[in-house]
Amino acid sequence: MSGRGGSPGPAALAPPFTDVRLQDAYTYWRAKAAAAGRDLPGRADIDPTEIPRLLPDVMLVDVLPEGRYRYRLIGTENSAAHGVSATGRFLDEVLPGTDYKAHVIALYDEAVGTRRALYSECLFLSPQRGAPERHTKVLFMPLSDDGQRVNMVFVVQVFLYIEQATRARHFIDAPPYREIVHVLL
Repeated sequence: MSGRGGSPGPAALAPPFTDVRLQDAYTYWRAKAAAAGRDLPGRADIDPTEIPRLLPDVMLVDVLPEGRYRYRLIGTENSAAHGVSATGRFLDEVLPGTDYKAHVIALYDEAVGTRRALYSECLFLSPQRGAPERHTKVLFMPLSDDGQRVNMVFVVQVFLYIEQATRARHFIDAPPYREIVHVLL
């Protein structure tokens, strides 16, 4: 269920989510856009009291005029999974590894540039023995305060941890990270 660009519009494509939190976030984002009467909701349309179950997995990321991204808010589950509290820091300063950093920034660029939600799944397989092996599912949903320019991205990211026996059986020679699903919604 992987596809890049050129995907049908949101009404023609069934969301690929296998995690109810991502489905709930996408449904919420779409409902907020509809209620605002715009293609994209704004930050003011997102009310944390309406989505308490999602908050540990939420990130709000500022889109800066010079094309950089800065973490405005990072939920507790994401901070714990990344092992760092990056609130207030730039993505390009926090993300590890040149290739992975370029990959993540390209995902943000695509969601912002197309003004559409983007879903991605990746495997993270650490070359360090004993480090946690993860399967992450992330949904990027652009926000626009003026209805035109995307100025923030509402992100929900969840992690599943892979047991060492599963990795050894299925991902022996996998690179440190590998995108396995990419769908523009």
